Amino acid sequence: MPTIALTGNFGTGKTSVLELFQKLGAYTFNIDCFVHEIHTKPETISTMTEILGDSILHEGPKGPCTDKKRIAEIIFNDPEKRRAVEKIIHPAVMRMVVETESRISRENPSALIMFEVPLLYEAGYDKYFEKVIVVYCKRDIVLERLAKKGVSRDDALKRLDAQMPITRKIKRGDYVIDNSEDIKKTEKKVAKIFRELTL
Repeated sequence: MPTIALTGNFGTGKTSVLELFQKLGAYTFNIDCFVHEIHTKPETISTMTEILGDSILHEGPKGPCTDKKRIAEIIFNDPEKRRAVEKIIHPAVMRMVVETESRISRENPSALIMFEVPLLYEAGYDKYFEKVIVVYCKRDIVLERLAKKGVSRDDALKRLDAQMPITRKIKRGDYVIDNSEDIKKTEKKVAKIFRELTL
């Protein structure tokens, strides 16, 4: 079975689409969970502090840890610092992806394994996956959905502007899912792609 990357831009509903694939039987993983784990490692905390300063630290239940909200505020206003942070986080994430894929493939060679990778193309990670699914959504709907989650318009636009335009991602994807409409229509698109991938 091919290993799949599911990507798209901020606020397009990638995680919801990933959950639909999981319900159909795919092994699914959210890269954000890997990133969270990486952020708890002492070596990551030390290096990130050197780059971004002590303001990114706060006291967690097990000692000092990084404040991802503060990190986002800094790196989405400073492209150079964003690139420096990506050089730390991205390789560590891909090591975890490879380890996860190897483990599941040994246990179940016919498994369909899918990873949600928001910065797939920006980080050059598409070469690690056999197929790519791009989730997109109309921009006004993205901003509306993010506003309901408490994300300001300015913050949403900064994050969107820091990512590759969704039109370019759509052209490069093997499959495309328009998540602008109701969930039932998205479910049908997901089911069709799942059938094609598991034939």
